[in-house]
Amino acid sequence: MILYLYALAEGLDRVDDLSGASGEPLTRLALEGLEVIGGALDRAPGVDKASLSRQDQVVRQLHARATALLPMRFGAAFGSDADLRRALTLRLATLRERLALVRNGEQMTLRVLGAPGAPGALGALGARGTPGARGAPGAASGAEYLRARAARAVPPRIAPLLAALEPLARDTRVEPGRAPGIIATVYQLIDRGTSAEYERAVKAAADGMPALSIRVTGPAPCYAFT
Repeated sequence: MILYLYALAEGLDRVDDLSGASGEPLTRLALEGLEVIGGALDRAPGVDKASLSRQDQVVRQLHARATALLPMRFGAAFGSDADLRRALTLRLATLRERLALVRNGEQMTLRVLGAPGAPGALGALGARGTPGARGAPGAASGAEYLRARAARAVPPRIAPLLAALEPLARDTRVEPGRAPGIIATVYQLIDRGTSAEYERAVKAAADGMPALSIRVTGPAPCYAFT
């Protein structure tokens, strides 16, 4: 029997009417003011599309009820409550910082591609730049370091897009494209309930960047900020 993890939460409403991805009852484990949400299973779910989809559904239900929620990595499990407590206690300060970051927030995702037929649309793949850095390497807080690292990974061609969205984004993660045609995937943390305003801002920015194709999805739990 294992304790299979779904999320770490603050301010979570009742969960006794919810089930885990395998239909198991959800359990709540208190850890110094935080709550770990999991379920008791004989073994971890298989890595397949159906299991991933079911876990995402559970996480979304929890996210809707919590003030702050950090989704756990798929497959995260421990053999006992004691093992779980030991592991999380070692990272307690970081986890509290991450929970504070995502409190009352939700995630939007942008996939930025070269627009078909646009001159030079694929010309900047793999480029790097440093626009919009909010922190610096060696900064005291882990969040500042991650923001600085994300800024260094920004392809220069999407810097105007990020600048246009900065008033709405509490934090940003950027993954430069690793396949032809994909310039970057951008994850942004926004205030909960502001996704419609965010989408309008994306559309306005995209209208001024005809060489790019920008696809937006969300809102979603804050997967990229865990």
